[in-house]
Amino acid sequence: MLIVTPNVDQTIDLDRDPGFREAYQRAALRLIDGAPLLVLARLLGATGVHRHTGADLLPFLVGESEREGWTVAIAGGAPGASDLAAARLRKAHPGAKVVSVPFPHLPDVGDPQSQAVVDNLYRHAPDIVFLCLGAPKQEMWFTHWRSVLPDAVYVGAGAAVDFAAGTASRAPRFLRRLGGEWLWRLVQEPRRLGRRYLLKGPAFLAIAYRSLVMRDRATGTLIREDVL
Repeated sequence: MLIVTPNVDQTIDLDRDPGFREAYQRAALRLIDGAPLLVLARLLGATGVHRHTGADLLPFLVGESEREGWTVAIAGGAPGASDLAAARLRKAHPGAKVVSVPFPHLPDVGDPQSQAVVDNLYRHAPDIVFLCLGAPKQEMWFTHWRSVLPDAVYVGAGAAVDFAAGTASRAPRFLRRLGGEWLWRLVQEPRRLGRRYLLKGPAFLAIAYRSLVMRDRATGTLIREDVL
């Protein structure tokens, strides 16, 4: 099964890319990563919703694995990042079984080099696999290879490996609560994230507006039906 953690960038891609949208539709669980998505969900009437990022899920589930006896695999990231992340998490949680699964650079999700990754996953027999390839690649990779992957919970976790490895730092907790983590990351990586946040990001406003209009139309229809 696949768990996805959509943020604003992914939501924009979902609106534009049918293949990516299909991968998300196949997901067994969709969590909220981006703070603007959380605000929109609440405006649309959702209650009891919270933000759950891949960066939060990785250390949390490793901690849970100490008690449950799960094996957690980390796949993807820059060369050596998954090794470092696994080592740091094992040090923080001595009773946890955390393994690193190296991921080659793949020009395409169907590249035959992926077979080595599949073989490694079978060798480790993990209960949870964090796919840290970045979206939409991690979700598309799972969709392409799902028929031959070992049974496990697969989590599309993007940069979670970098935070766990200590090669990137998360925003202070107060800034995360205010929804400003994107600004912290932009300051850290302006060259890579500038286009995503400043040029591409505003397209989310149109998605939010369309969602609110659809809500109002649905509500209006229900009211008219009630009156009749």
